[in-house]
Amino acid sequence: MRVVIGLAAVVLAFVVGFWGSSALPEDARGFELTRVDGQVINSAEDLAGEPYLITFGYTYCPDVCPTTMAHLAAVLQAHEQQTGKAIQAIFVSVDPDRDTPEQLGQYAAYFDERIWALSGTAEQLEALKAEYSVYFAKVPGTSADDYLMDHSAGVLVLDERHRLRGVIREGESVAQSLATLAEVL
Repeated sequence: MRVVIGLAAVVLAFVVGFWGSSALPEDARGFELTRVDGQVINSAEDLAGEPYLITFGYTYCPDVCPTTMAHLAAVLQAHEQQTGKAIQAIFVSVDPDRDTPEQLGQYAAYFDERIWALSGTAEQLEALKAEYSVYFAKVPGTSADDYLMDHSAGVLVLDERHRLRGVIREGESVAQSLATLAEVL
């Protein structure tokens, strides 16, 4: 039964991620969240004039998040090799109840140490959900600590003015993702 629920969550996350990402506003308004080292990141100040990539997930995610993070790491590496320039990538935890800063930091660093792992309060995350038109919600499990999080899939590509300019979609190749970045950067 847990496998069926997990599979349903993955399908829903993909569908919602595909739909939600195409409904994003042209002008992203930004965010203020906490990095795992305790530094508060204000996107308007800390990413001023810089493009960035942002994705949403959680460390207990059984499949979509690790796949997205591995792809994101490959794209970051290929982009830097191709252009000689780095681009900031951000992983936002949508599960602040279980994702401790230490766990979140280890998770992101496993894929690429350049990825900022961020989290925030429930209120900050709800505001972020509205600002970026992404979806996430808790799916109850068999106990209070045993649950899944449905969430939008994919990686948002924002330009230097922090406007949405593309989406790296689940399942595309590194070459397709680099083409999306090339159109923006």
